[in-house]
Amino acid sequence: MELIEIITEQAKQLAELTRQNSELTSMIGKFFASKNTDKGETKEMHIPKGCSLFQRKSDCRWEARIMIDGKQQFVACTKNKSDAYDKLIKANRIKKKSVVKKDKEFTLFSWLDHWHAIYRMPMKGTELSANTIIMDLSMIRKIKKIFKDAKLRDITADVIQQKLYSMTQGRTCEGVYTTLKLALEKAKDRLGRNVMEQVEKVKHARKTGRALLKEEVDLILKSTINQTEHDIWLFYFNTGCRTGEIETVKVGHIDLERNEVFIDGSKTKGSKRIMPIMPILRPVLERLIKDRDQDEKLFKLTINQIRTFYKRIKAETKISFTMKDTRHTFATACKDAGIPVEVYHKWFGWSDDSMARRVYTHRTEKDKEVAQVWAKKFEEF
Repeated sequence: MELIEIITEQAKQLAELTRQNSELTSMIGKFFASKNTDKGETKEMHIPKGCSLFQRKSDCRWEARIMIDGKQQFVACTKNKSDAYDKLIKANRIKKKSVVKKDKEFTLFSWLDHWHAIYRMPMKGTELSANTIIMDLSMIRKIKKIFKDAKLRDITADVIQQKLYSMTQGRTCEGVYTTLKLALEKAKDRLGRNVMEQVEKVKHARKTGRALLKEEVDLILKSTINQTEHDIWLFYFNTGCRTGEIETVKVGHIDLERNEVFIDGSKTKGSKRIMPIMPILRPVLERLIKDRDQDEKLFKLTINQIRTFYKRIKAETKISFTMKDTRHTFATACKDAGIPVEVYHKWFGWSDDSMARRVYTHRTEKDKEVAQVWAKKFEEF
């Protein structure tokens, strides 16, 4: 009996010690919790602009939100206000560092790539055509070749102006200027300035195109070495299409019933031009589109391949001309044929007839004949 009483007494003592230990642990936890709460309540807090720190009504916990790209985003939700505030300040500090680092890392070259991908490609209202994209990338490559890769913030108007003056090709210079103007205008928010506002557009004397004589056109056509070359030059001389547009013409763009040629998406994906099929070109197009799929390209050669045999023909014939002169030739032929400029300027894709009058139509023997006829009538009068 004595042994049982001893064991029972020891068990009661052990239970009492366990109860006291549990109460002590609880008291310690409440003590530290109150300390943390007191710390959070007494700590001076400065909430960053645009950010917020508030106590939720549902569970009374503290929620922190930070401003990113004009919108508040969730950061943390904790029991103590101090913890939520610390996480808010840390997140805001990281955001500031990332923005500063991002701006400092941009060089002129990396910004051009960033601008083209973010701002240029997804243009509002209309999508760029493949030709325009190729031209954009060509200008960016030209800038990378001419300019030294410096930090975006270090680029000055004087540097850009000097490089523009050093360029000899007028059209390329204009393309570089336009590309830089568009790209650096978008960098104004990061730099606080637009350096292109101080840069003058460099004017170069443009090479004036000319209309080829009938004898020269015939010689060029005779100098072709195969049927494909002959068809391409005949198409150029009788449609007035731009050099690069020939790649966009598909079999489905040839409408023999309506006697029209469509050139689709030459500058933007929505742009279209409609030109009549001249009698000399009709049998050629009938042969080219026969039994072919509508989505096939009318000519399978690339612009680089066409330029290759252009150089060969130019060397063989010793005729001084450019591929763009075929466009001048067609415009002048339209004028000599008596087609009103108000009609054929639309075939060339111009918004009005001023381009035809100022640049593309040239004085020919036909004009001299007309002048002599009117001079004779004036004398008779």
